[in-house]
Amino acid sequence: MTHLPFRDAVGALGFEKLATDFAKLELANVKYGEITPTKVFKYESENTLKTLGSFKKFQYHEMFLNPVTFVSENSVRLSEEFVSKLEGPSKDNRLCLLGEKGSGKSTLITQAQALALSKHENDILVLHIENPEKVRNGSSDYIFNPKTKKYQQPMFTKRWIYKMRQANENLLKKMPLTRDISFQSKRVDYNLKKRTNTLFDFLLHNHDFGKTIPTSAFTFFVEELEAHSKNIPILVSIDDFNSIIDQPITLYRHTDFTSIHLSEFEMGDFILKVAGGQINFAKGGVLLAVKGDKKLSGKNLSVALKQEAHDPYSKTIDRGIVEALDKNGGIKAFSVNNLTKSETEQLLRFYQASGVLHVKDYATKDSYKSAEELGQEKAAIRAGKPDQTVFNSEEQFDKIVENQYTVSTGNPGFLVQATALSY
Repeated sequence: MTHLPFRDAVGALGFEKLATDFAKLELANVKYGEITPTKVFKYESENTLKTLGSFKKFQYHEMFLNPVTFVSENSVRLSEEFVSKLEGPSKDNRLCLLGEKGSGKSTLITQAQALALSKHENDILVLHIENPEKVRNGSSDYIFNPKTKKYQQPMFTKRWIYKMRQANENLLKKMPLTRDISFQSKRVDYNLKKRTNTLFDFLLHNHDFGKTIPTSAFTFFVEELEAHSKNIPILVSIDDFNSIIDQPITLYRHTDFTSIHLSEFEMGDFILKVAGGQINFAKGGVLLAVKGDKKLSGKNLSVALKQEAHDPYSKTIDRGIVEALDKNGGIKAFSVNNLTKSETEQLLRFYQASGVLHVKDYATKDSYKSAEELGQEKAAIRAGKPDQTVFNSEEQFDKIVENQYTVSTGNPGFLVQATALSY
């Protein structure tokens, strides 16, 4: 059916179209102030989130016709500690999600975006970088801009700008330019006027982001965002943040073949300045999430988040990175906890109600059965009805909950894998 390997094929072949429609369950939309722990919600802003890349691959989206999300106590805390503060300066509202692998950090970013869009009735600009590793892994072309003294990555930048423009189109059309700008695109001269043309017009017609010559388009775009943030909140979210912070030496090279540092790239510099509060939006926030376990393997982010003491003589710490992130009071760590037993039970009940988890009687050896079960089977055989042994589905479900919670300690990633692959 496809040339892709299995893991990529699962996401590319659209198996979610074959999933059971759960409209009968009457799920409510994720809305700010209306989320309740231990309940499953759907996304009203699903198309926007898909365009931004908020739904990551390998999250078992093929289980349902449309993306759904389980709200836990983590979601409520994030709403109170981050989403509620988007009316203030972004430098004072910077959060980094920490938790073990599979605890739902990426899902919490998506929930925060949905809650922010709900709270502000879509009048909030969302900038999302789902895979910052592409800034450093050598997958894009790059060119040096002698004016800014930074390297630009046309291929990466233009694709990111395109997705951002598509997701925020309606809002960008409400943001008039604060100054005039002239440029040429496809042999056509454009002279955009302040207060007449919008930021959407600039992003639509200006193709300088993808040119293999030095340009100032990205700088102009960021400065316009800063100007408009007085009225329109800007939410910046970055997933897998530690993939670039703990490995700031990129796979790109200078002309003398020495490695290029993350801060020498236009997009890398933007990420560091936004995360450190040097680029400050009058209204907004910065939400970061790490990849992997709660105990960070790299030193840079651990020190920046005050997880470890700063040893100024350490050769494994990038002092420039740590100091950049530590500006303006530093980034606040947000601990993502695993689900409680009651939350685990409610999540598995939803899987059962939606047809993902099928509770059925499995044949087992007599040595594994209780005396009561053996007695019921023998009585049924004596009565000539061996197929009418008593099976209690609720009791079997309770056993599944007990087993899965004991093995996973409430890790959502493990639970969804165990459900999708075992039952």
